[in-house]
Amino acid sequence: MDHDPTVAAVVDYCQTQARLLSGQAETLSAEIDAVLDEIDAEATALRERLDGATKHAESPEQPTNPGTPAVDEDAIEQLEARQSAVAQKQDRLDEIRDLSAGYADLADTLQTDDIDVTEAITEVLEFEAEHDAQAFFDERETLLETTADR
Repeated sequence: MDHDPTVAAVVDYCQTQARLLSGQAETLSAEIDAVLDEIDAEATALRERLDGATKHAESPEQPTNPGTPAVDEDAIEQLEARQSAVAQKQDRLDEIRDLSAGYADLADTLQTDDIDVTEAITEVLEFEAEHDAQAFFDERETLLETTADR
């Protein structure tokens, strides 16, 4: 932010934050898609092993009760853990998207309202405090953090 900020600079800051978050969302979405593809492949392989175990229920390599397929408990637990991790990432993705949309909306509001720069900065500070914005920027300091450091 400039040393002598303007409302336009505050709007630009909000738009930049929204774009950065949008980029984070795209990256996280791609990560989620990749993990889901891996989970699908692992689940398919597990189903195939279970189908094979059903056909060879009496095999010494796969001891089972008669009529019950061998279940790879570890593989199932790993799949469930990965699914849980994906759900957590999806929640984070939703939060990032919401915050990005919030910054974009705030930029639009600041641009259209007839306010001075002090009011604009105050609105951004309140927004960032309310949404815990600093938790979403690892490599960038938010305006709220900058003002808190002074």
